[in-house]
Formats: sequence, structure tokens, C-alpha cells
Amino acid sequence: MSAGFVMKQGSGLFFRGRRISFAAAAIFAVVLSIIGIFALGTFYLLTFKNDVESRLEVVVFLTPDADPDRLIGQFVNLEGVVEGSAVSSQQALEEFRLTLGDDAELLDILDENPLPPSVRLKLSPEYRSRAQLDALEEKLLLFDGIEEAWIDRNLLDRLNKFLYVLLGADAFVLLLVGFSAVLMTMLATRFAILDRRRIIDLYWLMGVAPRTLKAPYIIEGLYEGFFGSIISYGIVFVIHLILSPLLGSMGFPALELAAVLLGSGLLFGWLGSGLAIDAFKLKRT
Repeated sequence: MSAGFVMKQGSGLFFRGRRISFAAAAIFAVVLSIIGIFALGTFYLLTFKNDVESRLEVVVFLTPDADPDRLIGQFVNLEGVVEGSAVSSQQALEEFRLTLGDDAELLDILDENPLPPSVRLKLSPEYRSRAQLDALEEKLLLFDGIEEAWIDRNLLDRLNKFLYVLLGADAFVLLLVGFSAVLMTMLATRFAILDRRRIIDLYWLMGVAPRTLKAPYIIEGLYEGFFGSIISYGIVFVIHLILSPLLGSMGFPALELAAVLLGSGLLFGWLGSGLAIDAFKLKRT
């Protein structure tokens, strides 16, 4: 039989069995919405992490007699360093005053400026791992006129740990709710097979190939996953709109989220219907 006939049969199974098929699609929507919310949270964290990393600087504290311009010319030749800027002791003190805010008057009791001159180095985006930062610090300390090199590794470590925990939670949720979606698709497919048992036997007598008999039920499962993914996409988008006042300029990962939800929906629909057919042993009776 033609592919058009198989598609027509699969569409008929989904739209004629409204209660079961639509219930399965609704459960898909709930399940995929949970996946989408976790995926959206992961995207937010990745965006925040990239923003923090883009502002990550290496601060190199200099001795009083060091030449900042000469050192900057040497630093920019190092791997991973994009540019450098010199900060005098007075500039550092003024910035510290701004940081203290209302408590800045405490600095007035100082007889002299305790802050040394420094050079701030910006790094390339791909050069921000812990090992790379450690290696860069060792290189910087080899230069004359350097007292100390400071890199805020702790913030990166905390972000990475939290990201790994969230990715682990994503995987756990994907397995847990995915099992629910597959189970619901299996039940819907088995009810559809029972409802059409006589027609299936008639097709056997007509000599229809087993693969052709099974294909419409696979298509029905794909329909359930497809419509569930569309509904869940809308739900997650509404959640993003609700959260957008708190997120500032953080965007919505439209294409990435659509790929995750559609791919998960089709995968679960295919698995559920395929497993149901195998378990029910769709064959000549």
C-alpha cells in the first residue's frame, strides 16, 4: 500500500479516537512542559554564566616601580589574553570608594593610599577554564614587576557546579516524565489496536504486509507527541513572558526549545507506539 494510505490511516486513528488520542496528547503537553521548564532554566543559567565569564578579568598587581604600558604589551602576547588596561593607585582607590557607597568615609582615616597599581586583563571566551586560568597565573608571575595575580575562580566553580547539578536534574526529569509519556502512548495504541482488531484481520486476509499494518499506529503516536509538543511550547513561552520582568534582557531560546520539545515528543511517541505494538504482538490471528 502507498505511503499516502498509511498516513491517512494513521491520521484517522488519531482524529477518530478523540478521547484516547487527545488525552494522550494532553499528557504529552504536561510532560513536555516540565521538560521545557527545566530546559528553559538551563538556558537561563548558561546565559548568566556566559555573561559572568564575559566580564571575567585577571587583575595583576604591580610593584611601585613597574611600567604598566610595557607589561601590557607583553601580556597581550600571552595565549588567552585579549587586551589589558592600566589602573593607577588613585583610580583603584576611587573605584573602591564607589564600591563602599555610604561607608566610603571610612577611607578618610587612612594616611596613605594602600592600593597598589594594577593591570586588568580581559580574556577570550574560550580561555576561561580552571586549568587555563591556573596556567595563565603561573605565566604572569614570571614577569618582573609583578606582586600578585588575582582571578576570581570561586565564582566560576560555583556556577559550574550548579550547572552540573541542573543538567543532572534535566536528565533525571527527562527519564522520569519520558517514561510516563511512553506509557500513555502504549495504552492509547493498545486501545486503538483492540478497537480495530477485525479490520486488522481483514487486512491480513488481503495480504497486507506486517510493516504496513504497524505503520499507522506509529504515526498515531507521532501525532500525539507532535501536538503535545506544540501545546507545551506555548505553555513554556507564557512562563517566560511572566518571568521576563525579572530577567531583564535575557532572551527566549525559541529554536533550541522547539527542537528539544519537538524531538522529545516525537521520540516518546515513536517509542510508546512501537513498544505497544511489540507487546501486543500485532500478527495474524
